[in-house]
Amino acid sequence: MAYDPYFRSALDPRYNPTIIQRRKPVKRIQVRRAGKARPTSSQPVEEPQKKMTETQTKPQQPIATDEIELQKEAHEIDWQAQYARLQADLENTKKRIEKRYAQRHEDHRARMILDLLPLADHLEAALAHSTEGQDVAALRQGVELTLKAFLDTLSKYGVQVIDPAGEAFNPELHEAVGVIDDPDTPSGHVAKVLQRGYTLDGRVIRPARVLVAR
Repeated sequence: MAYDPYFRSALDPRYNPTIIQRRKPVKRIQVRRAGKARPTSSQPVEEPQKKMTETQTKPQQPIATDEIELQKEAHEIDWQAQYARLQADLENTKKRIEKRYAQRHEDHRARMILDLLPLADHLEAALAHSTEGQDVAALRQGVELTLKAFLDTLSKYGVQVIDPAGEAFNPELHEAVGVIDDPDTPSGHVAKVLQRGYTLDGRVIRPARVLVAR
């Protein structure tokens, strides 16, 4: 059959008014599984929220008095045990510090004695030489050297000599034993030193005993 551009089919809805045209899409039907029924208009939608509010506002049951007492006792026991541990640690620390300082003091004393022992050796040597008929000048020189070594040893430990001859009298460093007339010394100055004094790290451990000029 030859193609006819003017041919109109009877099944074409555009040319056959008896055929109903479908203009709206087909509505899909949702099928639900068996289970809880959907809430109807008689059941309020806010019911779960209402139940949750009631649960939150529901007063909690009070804790038993025995449980509170047990908790208090356990808390007090923990504090007592912690305090006992801290007290024991403090006592052990104090003992360690005391032992350390005692050991340091003993070491300091031993070191000072070791430094002073050569002075005793020098004095013994001077006495031994004096029996051999040496003159007084040599003996005096040996004693002076021994005294100088002794003072040098003391200076290593912070000991300094107070020798205030000719200085103004200072009651913080000097102890006045008496007053004398000395034309060569100004009034109020030390005319003669009877016994030299000593300081330890700047602190007076023995003042110098002096005679003051008028």
